Amino acid sequence: MLSRVADSLYWIGQNMERADSMAKLLSVRLVSILENHDPKMGTEHDWEEVIEIIGNKVEYSQQYSAYDRESVIQYIVFSKENNNSIYSCITIARENARMIREVIPVELWEVINSLYFKVREFCSTTVQTNHLNTFLQNIHENYFLFQGIISGLMPRGDGYLFLVFGKYLEVIRKLAKTLDVYYHKNFEERANIDDIKYHYWSAVLSSLSGYESYIQKYQALMDPEKIITYLLFDDSLPRSAKYGVQQLVSAFQALEKGKVHSYSQNLYNNLQNLQEEVNYQSLENLPISLHEYFQNIQRLCDSVGSSIMETYYLGEISQT
Repeated sequence: MLSRVADSLYWIGQNMERADSMAKLLSVRLVSILENHDPKMGTEHDWEEVIEIIGNKVEYSQQYSAYDRESVIQYIVFSKENNNSIYSCITIARENARMIREVIPVELWEVINSLYFKVREFCSTTVQTNHLNTFLQNIHENYFLFQGIISGLMPRGDGYLFLVFGKYLEVIRKLAKTLDVYYHKNFEERANIDDIKYHYWSAVLSSLSGYESYIQKYQALMDPEKIITYLLFDDSLPRSAKYGVQQLVSAFQALEKGKVHSYSQNLYNNLQNLQEEVNYQSLENLPISLHEYFQNIQRLCDSVGSSIMETYYLGEISQT
């Protein structure tokens, strides 16, 4: 496979996943802030958390003076200056898809191209809450359509494997970042602490696509340790860290025909290190603090991503 094709597929997978995860988090957060609102606290800290999870706080502070709803949504959803905004991610995915239209299913190009024009059109309109919720839901629905086309029409060759690389690296990285920010929140100064905690952890599960399956397994018990363990180590959950790493390892083995060559040794080593990190059975087995663990997962994801690019000569095509 040509490296330019592999490159485009990798970034399509990663940027579509990133756009969907941001839309999902924002959609859940808009509802969560209403449910968890405490007049004593305000909402600035809630919106600051969103930037911690899916943005760059230093970059954000250079452009905006406060963590308010309008500024955060502008930065995360519409900003052309933010390379990780929903607008930018879909633009990057569309540009990559345009360059390899001849090797992807026509339906895949059509859904990405159509979503791009929907986002561009919405960016030019005045944002109201009900319209924003509809817009975010539309992104999520189009992402499911995107994944359905890949599942139903994409040949399971090298191209498919680079989509897997891009998707699951982003899934694992975002899960570790989200849990790292959420887990250490202090509720003690709030009113109705038990109610706040319940809605808060329900939002965590919803934003990471694990709510319904968690409820089926554990009923309505919102136990933070059970939730973290489930999202990290349950290999039956398609969005867990352990499942994601298994997909990365399987993709590598398929690409390399089960062998490890000198050029792919570094990628293999980094994948093995990442796999070791998600093979624990419970949080009690962790040899380091949970914060250090989440940070380590993110660093290992960065190392795997760099190794993929070095091994297969990849480089991102930016938005235009």
